[in-house]
Amino acid sequence: DTLKDYVTVRSATITILLHKKEAALLRPYIQAELERSITTYERKYKMKLPGPVRLEVYPNHDDFIVRTLGLPGQGGLLGVTFGLVVAMDSPSARPPGEFNWASTIRHELSHVYVLTATGNRVPRWFTEGLAVHEEGAAEADWGDRMTPDIVKALQKKQLLPELALDRGFVRPQYPEQVLVSYYQAGKICDYISERWGDDALLGMIHSYAAKKTTADAIQENLQESPESFDRDFAKWLGQHTDVTVQHFDEWQKQLQAAHADLKASKYDDALRGGLAIRDFYPDYTGPGSVYELLAEAYLAKGENAAAINNLTRYRDHGGRNVSTLKKLADLEEKSGDKKSASDTLNKLNYVYLEDESTHRKLGSLQLKTGQPVGAIREFQAALALRPSDPAQSHYDLARALLATHRDGEARDEILLSLEAAPDFKPAQQLLLQLSK
Repeated sequence: DTLKDYVTVRSATITILLHKKEAALLRPYIQAELERSITTYERKYKMKLPGPVRLEVYPNHDDFIVRTLGLPGQGGLLGVTFGLVVAMDSPSARPPGEFNWASTIRHELSHVYVLTATGNRVPRWFTEGLAVHEEGAAEADWGDRMTPDIVKALQKKQLLPELALDRGFVRPQYPEQVLVSYYQAGKICDYISERWGDDALLGMIHSYAAKKTTADAIQENLQESPESFDRDFAKWLGQHTDVTVQHFDEWQKQLQAAHADLKASKYDDALRGGLAIRDFYPDYTGPGSVYELLAEAYLAKGENAAAINNLTRYRDHGGRNVSTLKKLADLEEKSGDKKSASDTLNKLNYVYLEDESTHRKLGSLQLKTGQPVGAIREFQAALALRPSDPAQSHYDLARALLATHRDGEARDEILLSLEAAPDFKPAQQLLLQLSK
């Protein structure tokens, strides 16, 4: 009953369904990420899809759930794949910073290729694990991190043997097991890629397409038994997680104490406590992370460079808090590092697209750092959000267009700027400059 409110974008390889109220904002970003994923997977999986991918983006989460499951009320899903069709939440369907929409596209499109290549004959653990792996392969800070629930599962040695891993997805034995299974499956694919290369993962896809079992796929492509694989994987995973698992209880206790010191303005004590545990659990970027604690304490002492260092760690480990990323970008810009500030705001776009001020600031930074094409996209996004100062926004876009020698379009934007504010002197001067 709301399909009339959507518009469709088409090309030879994609069809995108977007709500009218946000199509102008979302299209440039979503189309670029979708096309980037297709290019990557065509090369990586050595195949072309039999038709265009259809991506449907819903600003109302219940519309997305009804489209995919038929009943509202399911809160955990972000995207679902059916053959060549992907449906997902719009960035606006979730609170700012709750999920990375581009990472979700990369995840779901991996399913499109794997399900197509195997004729849907693929175990759940492999297609989910490969999709999680592909998120991290696209950008190091994408994908889900090792949450405290996963750490507790590792402490209790609750990971399943690979041949039984599907059970963790379809018949979980404890509330967090599905989440733990996603993590384990993703790490298994990380391990295979690191040790045997991406061609081994492609070989497993081909084995499943030939109706082979997981045991056969392991033997054919990795040349070892499932039992030997489990032992080797456990050793590899331990090298990446043992420090966190062994120090988790100490980390929790000292983080709480450091926050108490910070609240009491005992900044030196908070710094000592935070630095002592920071590397115990580097993946944690949730509420009250040690990176944010250290940054706040350093800022209180006027040590901005140290604050930037810790907030950069937060960003690069997948931190998604909007205000924290904005703070980092502001500090980087004030320190004179315009490129890093631009990089941070680019990452912020992946978790929050509906902020006019972010687009305007990023556009200005990109103009200053010689990235006018990116600046055009950012200023267009600011205009799509119906800015409070349209004259300034049209003027900004005109400057970016001029930097790419699109003089006719720039003139149109200047005239729109002056239509909104006839006495706006910067636009008047730019128009005179163009008229010479």
